[in-house]
Amino acid sequence: MIKASKITEEELQQVKELRSNFNLVTFEFGELSLTRKLLQQELDKLDKDIDNYVSTYKTLQDKEKTLLEKLQTTYPDQSINFETGELS
Repeated sequence: MIKASKITEEELQQVKELRSNFNLVTFEFGELSLTRKLLQQELDKLDKDIDNYVSTYKTLQDKEKTLLEKLQTTYPDQSINFETGELS
């Protein structure tokens, strides 16, 4: 068997191409991972904002219920026009 001192140019090109492809895939994977992490942070912030709005909505519902009950007690057997405040 002849002992070669160097691989062929074709073999060297194949190795370089594989390394280049590995580097490209690694780079793209890193970019995608970073993008995913940033998007997840945005989603977490949106979830937090949504939770705050749901909590505020529930508080407003409770206040509305309390106010309506108070108005019904204060003005029994009467209808209230909530646009004008007129009783009928």
